[in-house]
Formats: sequence, C-alpha cells, structure tokens
Amino acid sequence: RTSPAEVMRARLIVEPEIAREAALHATSADIAAMRETIAGTRAAATWRQYENLDNLLHRQIAQASRNEVLLGLFDVLNAVRRTVAWGRLRSDGAHPPADHHSFTDHDHIVRAIAERDMSGAAAAMRLHLQQVERRLIPLGQAAE
Repeated sequence: RTSPAEVMRARLIVEPEIAREAALHATSADIAAMRETIAGTRAAATWRQYENLDNLLHRQIAQASRNEVLLGLFDVLNAVRRTVAWGRLRSDGAHPPADHHSFTDHDHIVRAIAERDMSGAAAAMRLHLQQVERRLIPLGQAAE
C-alpha cells in the first residue's frame, strides 16, 4: 500500500543518516569492501548484476554504521522498495553506460565515509538519492 514516491521519501530520511553513522564507525575492511563493490558495479555485464551490486553497496554502508537498529530499518525499507513497482533507470543498453550517474555518486559517498566526513557522507547520500528520485519518479508524482 505504498508508492515509489513514499519509499524515496523514507530513503531520503533514513539513508543519509546511516551514511553519517558509517563515516563514524566504518572499519578499513568495510571501506575496502565498499570500494570492491563499486568496482563491480562499473564492470557489471547486465543491469540485474548492477542492481544487485548497488543494493549490496547500500547494505554495506548500513552494516558499517555498526547500529543494528539502523541496519534493521534499512533492511525493512529495502524489502519494501523491492516489492514496489519501480520505473527503471535503465537506458536501452544491456548494462549501465560508463557515465552512469551512480558511479560518481557512490564514489563520493564512500570517499566521505573513508575520510570520516560525517556531514559529507550524509550530503553525498542525500544528493545521490535525490538524483535517483528524479530519474525514477515523474515530475509531480514525488510530491504526492
């Protein structure tokens, strides 16, 4: 009984704060795993592979928050997101183009986390999700 617009509003509330916490608590192993996942998204041979790795990256950030409540909220929100009928960011290609917007967004998020820049991590995640929202939800629907 929800919509992509509601899910995006919830993500915009929760995920930037998760990224903020990840910047405080992430280990070097967490950051290395995030960077490996980012490399995988760039090398993805299909959109499905990209989406699975994108999902993994966002969950790795939640895990790096070292807060089981935030991780649980992320998992519930992600489960709802996966059940809602989404528009697609996909172009006509079989896989994400080399200049896919999320690549740079993800780099900025993980860089801020690695630099322990809590505000920067939250801001980078917020900007990323706002860009995703603009691509997924037609203008006017986001405010519904």
